[in-house]
Amino acid sequence: MNKLLETLQSLSSDDLDNLIDQRDEGPFDCTWVKLNQCISEVSATIDNKELFIRLSNATNHHVVCSYIADDLELINKAETLGIESEFLDYLKHCYQQGVVPSEWHT
Repeated sequence: MNKLLETLQSLSSDDLDNLIDQRDEGPFDCTWVKLNQCISEVSATIDNKELFIRLSNATNHHVVCSYIADDLELINKAETLGIESEFLDYLKHCYQQGVVPSEWHT
């Protein structure tokens, strides 16, 4: 988590806006939404309020923080169901590297 916080703190508001724009485009958004629909009925959740607050304090960019919290919940639910995919591997790898996932090429 510290790597992610460092990365976020190093990004400007414009950088964060661009990251959101990339996530909201084509392949990334379509793949994320499709996976989320597969797991939407799982009741397993993570308490991401503390995480959201820490990230928000670091960035003052609540949309990015919300996306990160949603990603981590998506990963948690998929793991609960035993779902595996290249996209999930990509999300996990990005967060392990302290990077917010933003581009996906199928």
